[in-house]
Amino acid sequence: MLSALVYFAGVFASKRSLARLLSTFLCSVIVVVRPFSRLGGEYAFLVLALKELVFSVQASLAQQLELTILNILGAFLGIAVSTLAKFIASRYPEDSANSRAVCALFLVLISFLAGLTKSRLPRLQLSTRISCFVSIWILTNDVGNSTRVLTASGNFLWVTLAAALICVFSLLFVMCLLHWTSTNFEKEMASTFTIIHRTLELGLSLTFPHPFDVPVDKQEYERLRTDLLRRSVRLNDQYSQAAFEVRVGRLSLRSIRPLVSTVEHLRRELAWGMPIHRAPRPHEHLAMHENVRRPLGYLHSTVTSPLPSPPLPTRNMYTDALETPARALGDALLRATKCIENTIILAFHQQSPPARLFSWAPRTTVEVSLSDSADTRKQQHVWTSSQLAALREAEKRLVSARDNAREALREVFDKTLAIQRHSDAKIKLPQDARNCSLAMIALLQMAHEIRTALQIAQRFANQYDLSHTRLWFPRVSLAWLGVAPGSFISDDPNALLGSSNNEDSTSNLETKYAESELTQGFKERVYRMDVRRSAAKAAVVRLSKAAGDGGARDTWWGGLSDLWASREAIKLRIRLWRFLQAVRHSSHLRHAAKAALGVAVLSFPAFLPTKSAGFQWYKFVHGQWMTISYLWVLETNTGATWRTGYLRILGTACGSLYAYITYLICGTNAYGLVAMVTAADLPITWLITRTSLSAFATPASVALPTIVLSRYINGPTSSPVIILSLLRAGMISLGMITALLMNSLVFPRHSRVCFLFDTSRTLGLLTDLYLSLSHEIFNDKATLSRDERRKALKLELEVRNALHRLTALIATMHSEFSLLPKPLRRYKRLVSLLQNMLDLMTGLRKIRENIPRKITVTDVIKERREFMSCVCIALFACQHAFRAREPLPQFLPSAKHALEILETHVQERVLGVQERDIHALGLSLVNAFAEQEVMRNMVFTLEALLESTGSLFGTSAWLTQDTHWSRSTVHNDEGFGDHGWYSTFRWEEP
Repeated sequence: MLSALVYFAGVFASKRSLARLLSTFLCSVIVVVRPFSRLGGEYAFLVLALKELVFSVQASLAQQLELTILNILGAFLGIAVSTLAKFIASRYPEDSANSRAVCALFLVLISFLAGLTKSRLPRLQLSTRISCFVSIWILTNDVGNSTRVLTASGNFLWVTLAAALICVFSLLFVMCLLHWTSTNFEKEMASTFTIIHRTLELGLSLTFPHPFDVPVDKQEYERLRTDLLRRSVRLNDQYSQAAFEVRVGRLSLRSIRPLVSTVEHLRRELAWGMPIHRAPRPHEHLAMHENVRRPLGYLHSTVTSPLPSPPLPTRNMYTDALETPARALGDALLRATKCIENTIILAFHQQSPPARLFSWAPRTTVEVSLSDSADTRKQQHVWTSSQLAALREAEKRLVSARDNAREALREVFDKTLAIQRHSDAKIKLPQDARNCSLAMIALLQMAHEIRTALQIAQRFANQYDLSHTRLWFPRVSLAWLGVAPGSFISDDPNALLGSSNNEDSTSNLETKYAESELTQGFKERVYRMDVRRSAAKAAVVRLSKAAGDGGARDTWWGGLSDLWASREAIKLRIRLWRFLQAVRHSSHLRHAAKAALGVAVLSFPAFLPTKSAGFQWYKFVHGQWMTISYLWVLETNTGATWRTGYLRILGTACGSLYAYITYLICGTNAYGLVAMVTAADLPITWLITRTSLSAFATPASVALPTIVLSRYINGPTSSPVIILSLLRAGMISLGMITALLMNSLVFPRHSRVCFLFDTSRTLGLLTDLYLSLSHEIFNDKATLSRDERRKALKLELEVRNALHRLTALIATMHSEFSLLPKPLRRYKRLVSLLQNMLDLMTGLRKIRENIPRKITVTDVIKERREFMSCVCIALFACQHAFRAREPLPQFLPSAKHALEILETHVQERVLGVQERDIHALGLSLVNAFAEQEVMRNMVFTLEALLESTGSLFGTSAWLTQDTHWSRSTVHNDEGFGDHGWYSTFRWEEP
């Protein structure tokens, strides 16, 4: 009990929670105080609704200022357009059909444009919502009344400004009392380097195990790699958000922007370069490791894993000789990573940094010389010179360890091959040697990335010394408007992730597939035109004399036909076709149409004659809440709408119940209402700030003041509270149900369908990426051109973004209603395999830059062509299965068999070169064997991908008899004995 009280006290003592509670209290006070609430008229109670829906207190001042400015502009725009519509309507007789039609058309147009803007520019989501919010209230009341054109507009100006300014004031007041830093991106970057440090430490222990190592939990290693992937993706999103925010500090975020790509490169190198499974090593070989250098943190490690360490690899000369240089390089990498992390924290720390953050030991000669060069600067920023010295020392150690590792790797490899050349005619390295060679190449690649990061850290540490505290403004652009806001602003960030930057993918693919067909049609048409023109020129005189006027008509009709088929006309027709395809498949236009259609249907009674039963019903139930809740729940895909819809309905019911209880206790007592409304914000604040149930808490917070404070503002003229509570809950719920039905029946975008289609598209991008890598390796030039390298990097980025969207769609799919069960575990496994395939292809691109091209490419081009074809055919089969939802063929060319043949021919070429000169290849030969190991891992991943695809869509099998003959003919699990074919049919399945 005591611990629970301490926990909740800590939650509500946080800065954001205090600012939220203060804003709720001040908004309640300003509503119940008559001199202020009179400015808002009958809509004064909406201050609390807008405070919660649009201007809610954020995690940082930058987010709050951005939110306030954008949403105030959106509200002003909605008020201005609505006022214009009411002014035009007032030119017609009151309650006439023309005046009602003007307001109705303007409301539908505003809803359409708001829906289009919300889908196209996610950062303006709340701005479009508040525009619709104020427009619905203004345009559905006093239609055509010329004496009240500006009344409602003035009321909503006060409501908007009051809610916005109170939230900003609350945040600033708490920030003045309690120091509040908003360096979220910098903290995330520093913590990501902490994860890299820990992941690298565990990877070294798994790849180069030592008897004195502490036990390593392989599950923890996998969790760290998964967390590192999530953080790498989130860093890109956070930088995109933070770069366009107002912030205060010495350094621009652009100074650490290159570290975002460094993090991703390190993550990929850990993914493809640190294998996990190892063969056992006997315990009697412990004595030979007595003099091996122990890893950092050996005596003070905090790892307490219940799982034992993986068995040590089998003893061989290769792994034993590489363990010492690998450990030394790993230690240098760990030291440098920790130094970079500390420098980031120190450079962006707003107060005097604690001593535990410093990376240096006692002062050195370099440090003293740097400090003596500028006494004044030393007094102000004493940490910079010392940290710079620590960064230079870390770089020096890293370079020395890297050079030693390269030399040791070259010597050990030459010695190992020389021994095997005298003992056996075939070069066959053990699996441990292959894994260690791959890990060493990955460590060398990481050394390059970490050295670059050290230089970046030195650069922004120097900039810190030369700069002063200033205000950094955002760069407003369409890219900024297209960036989705942070999770504190949006109720459902997964919905934004699943929908943003993914529009018109169907149209793009159809256009791409139609290009070849279009080209062929163009060629045929031009050929027929040339033939017809030649024949026409030869017979023009004869036809004109024989046919008379009919010949003239034929010539006129032929001229029109020629004009229609001319090159300029065909180009115009192609542009028009592409435009129509984009409009037809535009998800933005579809969402805008759904928003306008729903608003037109739900607000239709408001534009009926004032004496009609429909209008009277709409006025009595306050149907505006029905339309507002419809727009608030309507998302860009069905799963996101269901995710927010049912939670909002439950939140509205709970808020209405609490409002009824509040009225029974307090009535219209101002003090009691303020106290009860503020008390209700305690659990709501906890739900919003500490859980993922903001979609439940926000409607509850909105329903409460719109019931009890509406009764307080409007007095006895309003309905009884019990009726008012039921009406509010009913109208809000009806609007949400309408949004669910609209998104499920009209232009539905089901997350499952989007997932399957995007998976097909991702497989196509992976195929293009692998073809690009194969084109690079067959290129005669030693280095790629800038355009070719940019194309490969662009493809990698597109695949990475596509995988991120697939992950978001899986999260949204979980809340989507479907009669068919969804194999979410299979989908997650599929995304993991695609991510692994991307990482391996990235590793291939880096390793192939240093392989000996003649013996590994030119001399074995036929074998490489076979292997490349097998991989592409397998990827294409999976792509077709997901796009058409058809089963896989039973037999596909085996990439495993092709790889074995390729390895055999490469080893023969290596043996021939080694016989002539044992030192001819050097370190490039290590890269060649590392490439083979990456390709082997890629084959295993490809077979797992085929198995996963077959489990989802089945196999078109023709050899299905479960007999000994059929099994022995098709499958042979020993080695690579698959006879060149891979079977996608699983015998254990019925």
